[in-house]
Amino acid sequence: MTISIEGDRVAAGSPSSEGINGDLESWLALNLPVDGIWAPEGTIAPCPPEPLMYRTSGLTDPFGFASHGVHFLRSLSALSPVPLKDFRAVLDFGVGAGRIARMFHGFRGTYVGVDIDADLVAWLNGHLGHVKAIKTEPRQRLPLADNSFDAVISISVFSHLAEADHRFYLGELARVCAPGAILMLSIHGQRALDRALGEEMIFDMLCIPRPSLEEVERRFANGPCYGFIRQSGHLSSATYDYGITFISEPYIRAEWTRHFDLVDIGIGALHDFQDVVVLRAR
Repeated sequence: MTISIEGDRVAAGSPSSEGINGDLESWLALNLPVDGIWAPEGTIAPCPPEPLMYRTSGLTDPFGFASHGVHFLRSLSALSPVPLKDFRAVLDFGVGAGRIARMFHGFRGTYVGVDIDADLVAWLNGHLGHVKAIKTEPRQRLPLADNSFDAVISISVFSHLAEADHRFYLGELARVCAPGAILMLSIHGQRALDRALGEEMIFDMLCIPRPSLEEVERRFANGPCYGFIRQSGHLSSATYDYGITFISEPYIRAEWTRHFDLVDIGIGALHDFQDVVVLRAR
């Protein structure tokens, strides 16, 4: 079934808060506790329960989860050619437990989040009134109509996909985007590779073999590179390869521009680690 978002706009957030529609820095500040005290219920979106939080981010407390959302929204706002609140229809590709989605509390457009995890989709639909969450299947066409979105946000998805999957999903995003739509997709680029090679804490966090990482480093030095290192025993399954992916800037310029125009690359835009690639749909 293909879902069209036209005429099916989700209700905006609580009238007690302007949410994302107000002053950006004030909104970001409201989403963090002051002296351990959170904003009143309804003025900000809730955080998911600990197991769901941990499943997608490795975080176990609401403060850390909210802090990530604040940082991500600030970074995306700085890179977006259009104020985030002004988009008509946003697709959150790989919405997870809603680190970004909850920051769009009060959004007046349509916000659709897709994910392969049924538990996450159920929680989002039950707790974030401004989000329509949809479960998808790995390597299957997205159940969304052509030319539906004028913005796509994707955090920590293309940083984990095998090359064939990433090509498939780039094509799907091109299909569902209206001409001129803005996409902001995070990746592991040169900055992430350098930190993984040089910082033991980062390397340990990635849980990948060092020889494989060093092989990616050699390939980065020799031209366009898509370096996928499978994480066996992690989230990979018979139907879905999951790993750590490093994508060089020459690869982005050579391959991603088959579908989109390259607007910008925010080097280390997320925690001085992941890059954010900004694209415009044709």
